[in-house]
Amino acid sequence: MAHLAERFPTAILPVLAWNEAIDAFLMPDGGVPLRGKLKESYDQQLVGIILGQYARIQSVISSDVDVLLALGIDDWRVAVFPNLYDELVYDEGLLGREGLEAAEIKQLQRSGGDVRRLCRALAEFKVPETLEHCDFHDNNVLVAAEGFLINDWGDAVITHPFFSLVGFLDSAVRNHGMDVGSPVYTALKNAYFEAWLDLESVERQEHVLEITRVLRPIEFAFNFRRVARMTTAQEFEPYRGYIGEALRRFLLKDR
Repeated sequence: MAHLAERFPTAILPVLAWNEAIDAFLMPDGGVPLRGKLKESYDQQLVGIILGQYARIQSVISSDVDVLLALGIDDWRVAVFPNLYDELVYDEGLLGREGLEAAEIKQLQRSGGDVRRLCRALAEFKVPETLEHCDFHDNNVLVAAEGFLINDWGDAVITHPFFSLVGFLDSAVRNHGMDVGSPVYTALKNAYFEAWLDLESVERQEHVLEITRVLRPIEFAFNFRRVARMTTAQEFEPYRGYIGEALRRFLLKDR
């Protein structure tokens, strides 16, 4: 977080103090979550600006991947993504506790080849792997009189940047009733695409988006597997079923 705040002080809150013993840090007040304001009136222009700024951060930080990995950021790049998938779907104890049936687990295990094929396809595009927030949506954007800040980077990993766009758009559909393919939805996509136009056309970025849309539920499941490993069974209980639901969504998308 401190590294990001130093690079992008106008978009990311600084760390005022850090207690390494309890792995906690103190940050200043950055404003109120954007979602509440958007519930009152959806400001397409502002959201487009935020998506563009976020994508530019990802573009710039792509040259710092080795530095971020050395700092301990998790590596979920497409070269290792299929192996992480195998680790997840062969953790049958976890998947059983997540409510998946034996037949569903076997289907997930048979889908490893599809995951590899999709990851190879992603690697053929020029959009670089970089920092991915892992929980990027309008409730993690803070707004104040001075502007906006992108908050809560604690889940961030190194992987394909378009996972962020998929997650943000999915959240907009759920929380604001936005129609997929509507003019607003398309405008938000294009605001994000703009940061990558020197590498890929809009048409090719649409292909990238479709691939990451299929893989995004897996990335979501990776994140909550990480939570499961870091918490007790009782602490994880509020999230019980998230992994199972995400993997079912992947199976539906993979047909």
